[in-house]
Amino acid sequence: MNNENQFDMEEFGRKSEEYYNQIKATLENKYKGKYVALDFETKKYWLGETATEALTKARENSPPQKLFYLIQIGSPAPFNIQSITIRQHPKYDFARSH
Repeated sequence: MNNENQFDMEEFGRKSEEYYNQIKATLENKYKGKYVALDFETKKYWLGETATEALTKARENSPPQKLFYLIQIGSPAPFNIQSITIRQHPKYDFARSH
């Protein structure tokens, strides 16, 4: 297997959290309790009243294999979800062995 095609979920989570921390104060002041789908690569985010709404907005103009990091803004609980859609893309091939 070619290592450049291997997806690192820990790195994805770390980079997503770093991006969230950059915008956290702004989001918590205006949108506490809503959900945000993050894309650390483009530095974009999409808001929704529900997790589904935020992810639906994020996917509207994104490639089908795109990953988003989902967080409920200002939640005291450590709630977060890595939303994964896999459509035969080698970068996101979790089935391959290391």
